[in-house]
Amino acid sequence: MLLNHYGQGFLLVGGGVLLALGLVRLVRRCFSSAVLMQAHNATGNMLSMVGTLYAVLLGLVVVDAMVRFERAVDVVQAESTRLADVFLLAERFPEPQQERIKDLCRAYAVEVVEREWPLMAEGRSSLEARRIALLLARSIDDFAPRSETEKIVFPMMLELLREVWDHRRERITTAQHGIPTIQWVVLLIGSIVTILFAGLFSIDSNRLHILLTALGALVLGLNIYLAMLFGYPYSGALSVSNQPFKTDIGIFDGLFTPTPAQAGEAPTVGL
Repeated sequence: MLLNHYGQGFLLVGGGVLLALGLVRLVRRCFSSAVLMQAHNATGNMLSMVGTLYAVLLGLVVVDAMVRFERAVDVVQAESTRLADVFLLAERFPEPQQERIKDLCRAYAVEVVEREWPLMAEGRSSLEARRIALLLARSIDDFAPRSETEKIVFPMMLELLREVWDHRRERITTAQHGIPTIQWVVLLIGSIVTILFAGLFSIDSNRLHILLTALGALVLGLNIYLAMLFGYPYSGALSVSNQPFKTDIGIFDGLFTPTPAQAGEAPTVGL
């Protein structure tokens, strides 16, 4: 799958370079060298204006996509951390609230990892995961704290449950909305116009003209590919990992809880 995505990137960038060379060749056939030489100064001024505007636009899109990806990583980490905190804090509650909260935490993490994560790659979410999240958010609605410990823990649990729900909604929203279609249209049209201006320059050496055009198209293609990679955090070669939720499942199953023998072991010092 990873090779497939990078293969798509190679085809995108390589195809863009070939398309650029084809456009430049078409322009050279439509206008003679004498005409291109006469318009050399005007072409250079227009390319400076158009190229600058397009470079700024492309740079902003790439930066926005990278920030979007980093934010998605932070949201997943925050959601999984709050979920583990809810599970651990539930031990301060009496039965049956304690067992109900722990069961819901584990069911939610399993549902997210096994079913919802593949769906997010398609811009969808799991209705079952949302149902479990709602049950978890309402798991202590009927609980009235009595002891001093419960009175201290209760508002902390409410805040953690709210944060789990909020981070979940942000995660799903990010998965469902990538880079808008109109943005892609503007980027592609801008790249084509920029390459066309490269074809309007009068250069005596065809090899040099081809080289400059290919290098320019390569840089444009690589930046567009970066926007595509980072603009969809839950799909593609650089998709956000569900490892934090897998770690939660390990915590819920007691995989990271030391045994009594391990807890009582004294550290050994090498001599």
